[in-house]
Amino acid sequence: MFWIPLLLIIPLIGILGLLVFPSLNAPWTAAFVTGANLLLALGRLVGLYGQGRGSFMGIFQLNGVGLFVTCITLFVGFTATLYSTHYMKTAEFRHPADKGRTRTYFLFILVFYFTLVGVPLFENVVLTWAFIEATALASVLLVDFHRTKGTIEASWKYLIIMEFGGLCALFGTLLLLFAQPNQAVASTWTELQQIAPHISHKALQLAFVLGLVGYGAKTGLTPFHFWLPDAHSQAPSPISGMLSGIKLNCAFYGILRFMSVADAGGVYWFAHAALLILGVATVLVGVLMMIAQHDYKRLFAYSSAENMGMIAIGFSLGPVGALGGFLQMINHSLIKSMLFFQSGELLHATGTTDMKGLRGVARVWPWAGGTLMLAMLAIAGAPPFGLFISELIIVYALFHSAVPVLGVLVLLLLIILFASFLRYAIQIGYGESSEHLDRFREQYGRSWTSAVPFGVHIALVLAFGLLLPFGISALRSLSLL
Repeated sequence: MFWIPLLLIIPLIGILGLLVFPSLNAPWTAAFVTGANLLLALGRLVGLYGQGRGSFMGIFQLNGVGLFVTCITLFVGFTATLYSTHYMKTAEFRHPADKGRTRTYFLFILVFYFTLVGVPLFENVVLTWAFIEATALASVLLVDFHRTKGTIEASWKYLIIMEFGGLCALFGTLLLLFAQPNQAVASTWTELQQIAPHISHKALQLAFVLGLVGYGAKTGLTPFHFWLPDAHSQAPSPISGMLSGIKLNCAFYGILRFMSVADAGGVYWFAHAALLILGVATVLVGVLMMIAQHDYKRLFAYSSAENMGMIAIGFSLGPVGALGGFLQMINHSLIKSMLFFQSGELLHATGTTDMKGLRGVARVWPWAGGTLMLAMLAIAGAPPFGLFISELIIVYALFHSAVPVLGVLVLLLLIILFASFLRYAIQIGYGESSEHLDRFREQYGRSWTSAVPFGVHIALVLAFGLLLPFGISALRSLSLL
């Protein structure tokens, strides 16, 4: 499986190229690197899925969950970089302070991409922690890219929460390593799963709590969700898409790794109950915070917290719930990154992130307003989009797992969320036109690099919603599900 380390080598070559050769075109170098990575890996990843695991020299290793996270990372990483080529060109025109910083932006984005790709590739527990921690350190520079008072405040809050989470996750990792029997020297996740039955339950429970708190903070689970609206609203829109669509998944991957060890060690119910409670609390807080938002980037950020809560609920409920969790993860990544891409278009065209300033946008600019409304309905869980299917599976798993009270609560919260997003979408699309919309009448250039990511994302989300039920039916008929 020599191609696995190439997933890191290719972006590393791009980073070194931008550092050594000033004449390189930074936007297209970054787009080429991420695109080449996606094309190189796509066929191999699909072929590997049937085998369940791929490895190289015992250092790089992909299991099923890691493969899934890698696929999302490669795809969203490419579309975010491709969209950035148009975004930064417009940013330099609209914001003179950003002139001359395009090269720096694409260098930073490749470094961030490099750390994200590395998270699921390593089997060593310390390297997993190191790369998850590196994603935070690499992205904080991008959160503060515009260098305003708001970005400085957001980046410091972001960094403090990330480092707190990193320390907790490190203590949990070290506890797993030092709580092993005397004769054991396990240093990989697979080895830890094998010796987990010989580790005391108290040590496993404490290690899982530390891992859940640490990586949960990086995932945006309650009560550590409050960094999300600040970081997402202040970062450049393509970076907000990567933070929401990729980084949160990579952090949650750390939780799943800890859970696999806890399950193998016999503390299944403790770990799953803890994740379930945290997931429900996150959905509750996320939905309540979305009701009274006025800034659409902060709205999308709280929606990210809510979706990660749903993912946590899914993975706490056994195989059926895990299926819903996987589907929720990929649908959220596709839709939310698309929403942040679209928010970048609207911000550059109107100069505001206040939803009151976007009322009536569907009449003034049908493409921008129509696509935004479509994406907002998709993230709200409206059929026939894929998120409707994943949320339906997770709610079903809640009722099926003998926790109907929580099932009713989550269902009510999802109804409130849908009603809220529907109200926002109608106000933005067909409300009374705002004075800010005069800027829409100015010449605003669009590019295929901004249109293609949205088109591909929405097509995939629709495909998941329309085709997945037939796929599940076929699997059931073959007694495979």
